[in-house]
Amino acid sequence: MKRNAIFSAITIIFSLYTNFSFAQDTSEGTLTMKGSPMGVAWGFAYGYGTKPEIFLPQLHSMGVHLTKLYLFWQQVEPTKNQFDWSAVDAFLGQLSSSDEALLAVFSSSLWATKLSSQTLPPSPAKEMDNYYQFVNQLVKHCKGKIKLWQNDCEPNNPIYWSGTVDEFINQSKIFYKAVKDADPASQVVIGGYDGLFNPPGMPPIPGQDNGLAFFSKVIKEASAYFDIFDLRLYANPYTIQDRVKYFKQKLAETGTVKPIICTEYNGPGFYGFPVNFKYISVVMQWQQSIASRDTASFLKLKNPLSALYDSIHKLAPQTQMFMMGCSPDLNDKYYRMQCRDIIMRNVLSFASGVQKTMYWDLWHDTHEKNDVMTLMFGKNKLMDYENGKLTKPYPQVDAIKRMTSFMDHMQKVKQIVIPDKKSLYLFEITKSDKHLVYVAWERRDYFTGENQPDTHYLIPWTASKAKATDVFGKVIPATVDKGMLSMDISLTPVFIE
Repeated sequence: MKRNAIFSAITIIFSLYTNFSFAQDTSEGTLTMKGSPMGVAWGFAYGYGTKPEIFLPQLHSMGVHLTKLYLFWQQVEPTKNQFDWSAVDAFLGQLSSSDEALLAVFSSSLWATKLSSQTLPPSPAKEMDNYYQFVNQLVKHCKGKIKLWQNDCEPNNPIYWSGTVDEFINQSKIFYKAVKDADPASQVVIGGYDGLFNPPGMPPIPGQDNGLAFFSKVIKEASAYFDIFDLRLYANPYTIQDRVKYFKQKLAETGTVKPIICTEYNGPGFYGFPVNFKYISVVMQWQQSIASRDTASFLKLKNPLSALYDSIHKLAPQTQMFMMGCSPDLNDKYYRMQCRDIIMRNVLSFASGVQKTMYWDLWHDTHEKNDVMTLMFGKNKLMDYENGKLTKPYPQVDAIKRMTSFMDHMQKVKQIVIPDKKSLYLFEITKSDKHLVYVAWERRDYFTGENQPDTHYLIPWTASKAKATDVFGKVIPATVDKGMLSMDISLTPVFIE
């Protein structure tokens, strides 16, 4: 992979957070897909070299009944026609009738793929008959308990797909047939697009055309071979509405209506803060080492990260807060940012017409602090091990609990624009029992916004009273007089009943 391609990928990651000024796009989304709309993904690998974790009870305690697993061809079929069902069975045994799960399958194998690999990068199968049989047997083994199936992940990135777009399309067709032959009632979700692009009307990101072209071709030539489109919604949450709209139009051009889901999101990310741009080269090297399978280069990456930790207290707070062992104050500040972001990102997604979302991720291995992925994603995990059991929750868990309690059984999410109040983000949620819930926050800088005083708002209100609770569980004073709701609003999302 060429160096400039790596640079373009990284540029997309951080540039989406830049505070561009663009028109606020109002939207309304209706949920038509069955099942729970809000989920949490387990993480990158499940039961691969380790004991499969029992984790659905932890999700249920958050009010979550939707999840996702990644499996690898090599993990399930280590040699031809010899299957290891241990991880699959451990997961299936946890599912209740109210649960919905997506299994994403990486085309990674030491014996069956063009590039021999246990995990990354995946590559096309040497023989499509072998691939068909593997997928078909996996789906049959699940006996209808899994209704969402996905082939690979973010194939526009050479880390996650070492083949061409045409090879991905061809293998997607085989995947679709194998799944449908085994379980016609299941649905195929096309390998997720990382969603890292600036929507039309904003300055284009160098290199973003490659990812958009990849999936434009997939949509055009393989629309008959998937049922659902997966658009990951990392990066700037305020571009979600336009990014979803872009792919709605692309899907509509095929002449068929296909729902959009988001199987990964979180934020704010490391490159959401310009002060961290100086560390781009570290991630560039990491991407290059994975894509080229250069183990020596990968191991050398620990050195610059080790140097960062050696000087952690001299770094910018926006850098420190992503690092293991930062000050308690910065640690708590970052968790507050994440709690707010979870609500914002979900509400913006559902208002855009996204049908399901899955937070990334429940658990993340962070034992090696000098790992690039620990720096980038280590503090996004929701839970950790304590005395050998996955029982230690992080603050985001309470945010998800509060979100599911207010937004469960929602049918429609509509944005309401108040004239001359462009910084106010206000949404109306209609639930299946016709009960209405509102969510409001003020758009501010992620890092400094909580230091600003609250803004007093008067909002048209038809009910005789109102009750407001923010994402942290704090009751916010709200009064109603002469058809107007009076309350203070800040960066912190508030649920209003």
